[in-house]
Amino acid sequence: MTFGDIFRVIIALFSPPLGVFTQVGLGRAFWINLLIYLFAVGGFGFPVLFGMWPAAVIHALFIILTRK
Repeated sequence: MTFGDIFRVIIALFSPPLGVFTQVGLGRAFWINLLIYLFAVGGFGFPVLFGMWPAAVIHALFIILTRK
């Protein structure tokens, strides 16, 4: 694990799509994470799905730690 990975993990805890973007750019993983994140924060008008926040973080951590 490099310093860059640690930095990405810290970013992913606060803004999961940004952490994924720093790892893979505007790829499919970024758009999936952004969709999960928008559902989690009520970006689509569904604040009931706030419980999806951990799903966005877990997905971001998975992408950051497995893609090299």
